[in-house]
Amino acid sequence: MAINRETVYKVDIEARSGALYEVLARTAEEDSNVVFLDTFTTGEGKGTLYIITDKAEVIEDLARAKGSGVEEYVGFLLGGEDRVGLGADVIRPLAEAGVNIVLSAATVAGGKYSMLIMVEPNDAQAAEEAWGI
Repeated sequence: MAINRETVYKVDIEARSGALYEVLARTAEEDSNVVFLDTFTTGEGKGTLYIITDKAEVIEDLARAKGSGVEEYVGFLLGGEDRVGLGADVIRPLAEAGVNIVLSAATVAGGKYSMLIMVEPNDAQAAEEAWGI
């Protein structure tokens, strides 16, 4: 199983048609590689975007232009062969170490899994130690 530590940026965005496209178009214009994103509506015309990209300044500029702030979290991207019980096995060491998971997202395709586990910055070292990385 591969585990890579990444910075995850959280940005408030409008929940409207085209809002996500604007973010992705801007990252493409700036030649910024988006490694992960998750977005959802939080109500009353607002949404939240979690994104990992190789150019933080693109996300920071977008947020400023929209009058929004950027919060940083520590994320771990995990990947490998899928199997029954994998999610529990991955998360167990964090639970035992008292690490609080802020966000988790996973997908499986073609027998391979990809998972993001996001933690508060002050829990990052404990997460690394729990996984032995």
